Amino acid sequence: MTRFQSRSDFTRRHMLKTLTALTAAFAAAPRGAFAQSGAALNILNSNTAWAEALTASVADAYDSARITGEANPYEAHYEKLLIELSQGSSTFDLFTTDNLWIRQPIRNGWAAPLDEIRAGNAELPELQLHNFAPASLTYTEYEGKRWGLPLVMTTPVFVYRKDLLEAAGIEVPKNWDDYREAAAKLHSSDVAGNVLLLGGQDAHMSGDWGSRLMGMTKIAPNDDGVLDEANKPVFNSEGQGARAIERLREVLPYTPNGVEGLDYAEGSSLMQQGRAAMMITWSDVIVGIEDGPMKGRFGYTVAPTERYEQQMVGGWSIMANAASGQLEDAYRFLAWMSEGKAYELFREGGESSLCLQRDIDNPQTVEAIPMLQAFHDFETRGTAPISIPPYRLQNAVEVQRVLYEEILAGVNGRKTPEQAMADAESRLARVIR
Repeated sequence: MTRFQSRSDFTRRHMLKTLTALTAAFAAAPRGAFAQSGAALNILNSNTAWAEALTASVADAYDSARITGEANPYEAHYEKLLIELSQGSSTFDLFTTDNLWIRQPIRNGWAAPLDEIRAGNAELPELQLHNFAPASLTYTEYEGKRWGLPLVMTTPVFVYRKDLLEAAGIEVPKNWDDYREAAAKLHSSDVAGNVLLLGGQDAHMSGDWGSRLMGMTKIAPNDDGVLDEANKPVFNSEGQGARAIERLREVLPYTPNGVEGLDYAEGSSLMQQGRAAMMITWSDVIVGIEDGPMKGRFGYTVAPTERYEQQMVGGWSIMANAASGQLEDAYRFLAWMSEGKAYELFREGGESSLCLQRDIDNPQTVEAIPMLQAFHDFETRGTAPISIPPYRLQNAVEVQRVLYEEILAGVNGRKTPEQAMADAESRLARVIR
């Protein structure tokens, strides 16, 4: 959620694959020093900037075990995770997971609760959870237990061309009415007023529609605005799902040609090359956007909202494989990571979706990684973090696909927004589990 031939399945993490090419072989190489006990930990890993650092500079810095890993692109990573963990394989002692999938290993008993590992050995150190941004810890806590640590934290970011807005005398939009007006005013034959990502399942469902939806009704931090705790649809309980589609249709005339095929990579490229003025996209896909001819001309902030200042926060986490024979060593590694050095090495390795609170609070770090301004603006705007939909489900990817198809039908006019949402509810009743 790489089937490149089907753009609707291309996701922001696949774009990162192209930005971190050639990391897989490097990440799989043995790193770090042997502990006196000869402990070695193997990680089922992704292939992003933080993932490369995890089995390279982080492994080198950790001296209590040898760290190895297998790097996989996004789709292959998910498939490998399902195969290995569902069979009770102990090949990997730790595994990384998109927070969209995280309930699957927890509820299936594939992940070991860290609290229980420590309860079995009082000499194990405490996790230093205070070092993390509170929103990043949401996904690894379930039923009163801690199941892992966050690796990175992401959110939909409003990326805009500062120079174009200033030249047109436009204030940075904070609501969707102002965003629509800015898109119309900035749109020209050379520069699109804004970008929508109709060609991507994750990009369109969560980045486009989700960012509009999240400000329309009051949502609790652990809720996702799409399904309630009983996994019943609530995304159109007050007509908000249809209204979010209408918001997308309002700015559709001010998008680039070929908008039907745009996904994360194409949208970021358009911004990078100066062919669009505004875009809402997840923070982990704008890595490298400042490397093009528009360097220094971008601004970053929280996405506009409708009624409530609240926005999704997602990311990746790392967990201990319940089938591992080295759970205490795995726990020690995670405890060491929680002290913060590993996350500093992620940043030094080029990762921009950071979850150490001190990074987000540090003006020098924000200056070096401008995208972090969005997280900094959570406080100034009073934005409340909420969860990514539909993270509670074991088949979240399948459910997301249904939503994407119906949202797209509403946006491109094949259905009315109301009919699209009604059909989505009907279809989801048959697939949610």
